[in-house]
Amino acid sequence: MLKYVLIALAMCLPGLASAQTCNLVFTIQVTQGVGAILPGTELQGRAVYTFLGQSFRQEGGSTAHLASGEMVLGDSISGPIWTLITTARGSAADLVGVYAHHVQGLNVAGVAFQGPMALTLFGPPGTRTDTALPLAQEDWDSMTLRRAFALHAHGQDMLAGDVTMLTVDCS
Repeated sequence: MLKYVLIALAMCLPGLASAQTCNLVFTIQVTQGVGAILPGTELQGRAVYTFLGQSFRQEGGSTAHLASGEMVLGDSISGPIWTLITTARGSAADLVGVYAHHVQGLNVAGVAFQGPMALTLFGPPGTRTDTALPLAQEDWDSMTLRRAFALHAHGQDMLAGDVTMLTVDCS
């Protein structure tokens, strides 16, 4: 009996029954460098996030999916993931974005790069059938129009690059 009560509770609690965890491993080729990180440099990154079960529409037809986790670039640059943004079926490119904020670990010439840090994939309009979170590798691979990474320093500068490799494992 206790088992059925726990299952019923889990189904009633928002986000608990729908919790989804994804691990991303990616490589970026730097197009806009900062300090000793020159254009052409390859940097390894990873992200792990858990979908919190809350999604809401935003302007322009995008959907925000609240998540918690961490994105890491190289050995020392990291920030907490707070949301994923998706779009689909609009007249502009479809989008899947993973966003971290409060980034730490990169300081160049006295400027602290503190966020946001974004991994953003674009696909031709109609690539995605809906704004649900992509779970399968094929869902991420279909986003072929542009695959970009950026880390901002409060509008003063930016580390940016092309995502050249991305593997995803969601469970």
